[in-house]
Amino acid sequence: VQEINKKVDSKIQRVEENILQWIDEETKTLKDTLEKDIVSIRTEVDTKNIEMNSKVQTSIADLKEEMTEKVAIIDNKLMDNIFDTATDYIPNDSQEQSPGSTKAILDLKNKLHQNCNTLRFLCSEPLSVQFSMWNKNEIAVPRGDDPRIICFNWINCNAGGAIDDDGVSDMHTVVIPIAGPYLLSLGCQLMGHSGGIQLKRNKREKLMDGGRSDIVDLNEDDVLEVYAEGGTKFKEVNLMGCLLRPRVFITPGTTM
Repeated sequence: VQEINKKVDSKIQRVEENILQWIDEETKTLKDTLEKDIVSIRTEVDTKNIEMNSKVQTSIADLKEEMTEKVAIIDNKLMDNIFDTATDYIPNDSQEQSPGSTKAILDLKNKLHQNCNTLRFLCSEPLSVQFSMWNKNEIAVPRGDDPRIICFNWINCNAGGAIDDDGVSDMHTVVIPIAGPYLLSLGCQLMGHSGGIQLKRNKREKLMDGGRSDIVDLNEDDVLEVYAEGGTKFKEVNLMGCLLRPRVFITPGTTM
């Protein structure tokens, strides 16, 4: 009976080991597949955003040029009619000149100039906010230490966006330039079973843990930073974000 029990225990142990090994392999495969999918989606989103912004910028430039030409033509005609005495309009005896015609023409001219200035202002604003930061090095925070801010040494951000990148220094802070909902993604490859990383707003509010993506409503001048807890060992840490839509529309003469 004892020998039978030993054989049964041995078989049960081998089955358990095989099951645990299979679970580990499946978990690793799923994790690798998920990381590859996130990188692929991020690359595709960046490419489509760049193409869309390029098309919109081209369309706006063409519209701006066309509007400028039309305003210039109308402006020249109005100026000729108002100030050129050689081409002043002289009504016939049977016609009466409206006393408010000159004021109406000047109001129309000012309105055209105002609309043109509004168009120029809107064309100068950034179309979107996009940022992506990486640190592919292996990083370890000693157990028992306070949470440590993670620095990033690879930066990709649109001009005038959320990161002031000088091309030399490592960056660890994202300052939100325009309020609104943002799509955020925080990823890394943990190399142990303890610790973790977190995305915080203004050094206090926890927004998400590593390996998560979410839509978060952010305010102008919010500061985003990534923290690693004590006892965490990881690599390939990355933070990506893009503005989905501004919270309010831009009004000429003001800032958001």
